[in-house]
Amino acid sequence: MKHILSLLLISLFILSGCNTKADQADATCSCVAEKETLELTMNIPLKIKPEFVAAYKTAFEKCQAGTLKEEACLDYALYQSYTDSTEFHLFERWTDKPGHRAHMQTDHFNVYKEETKGFYDKPKTQTIEVYVCPCVN
Repeated sequence: MKHILSLLLISLFILSGCNTKADQADATCSCVAEKETLELTMNIPLKIKPEFVAAYKTAFEKCQAGTLKEEACLDYALYQSYTDSTEFHLFERWTDKPGHRAHMQTDHFNVYKEETKGFYDKPKTQTIEVYVCPCVN
């Protein structure tokens, strides 16, 4: 009986040192943080005038090349609707909100804004911003 009890105690001691994956994530990542420090995902719906679709895509590709080099940028992509060639969705992922704000001040973004003036068929609809806890996802 003493032998079994000793084995149980030793096993419990060994197992108590093991961390589950969730325990390890909690130790290295906390999502109880200020919103500004969380990962930012954005979906920006755009409607482009038909005569500017090709020029818009070219301007975006130039901006995208510079944006993807930014340290805070995790993803920056443009998706065109299958059913309406003038409808786009700009998808952006940033390490945090300050990283996105810094992007808005870059030369490549300012060039993009200038090059695409007058391309929009109607005012942008609401941008969807989602703040994400990266250790959960």
